[in-house]
Amino acid sequence: MQQFVVYRLDRTDGKAEEIRATTRPLHIEYMKAFRDRVHIGGPLLDDQGRPVGGVMVIDAATREEVEQMVANDPFELVGLSSVINIHVMRWQTNRPATLPPL
Repeated sequence: MQQFVVYRLDRTDGKAEEIRATTRPLHIEYMKAFRDRVHIGGPLLDDQGRPVGGVMVIDAATREEVEQMVANDPFELVGLSSVINIHVMRWQTNRPATLPPL
């Protein structure tokens, strides 16, 4: 397993807040299937505390697995994000004991 960082930014056409509000319960239910693999996850907030995207660190065997997970997220099925970046991460600082040694 590798760790991947998923970094998402919401669309900027004024529809993100409504999309997020109506889709959030479905997103939360969907993400429960990955709770054993997500080390950290949550919304990115602007200076006023409003969600503007999201970030997570997840265990997966391949980038394609993460891409599929993100593509099937209810947030993405309705087009919430304008930017989605996925990168392999080598966790060094405060590395969980459950991960193999570097």
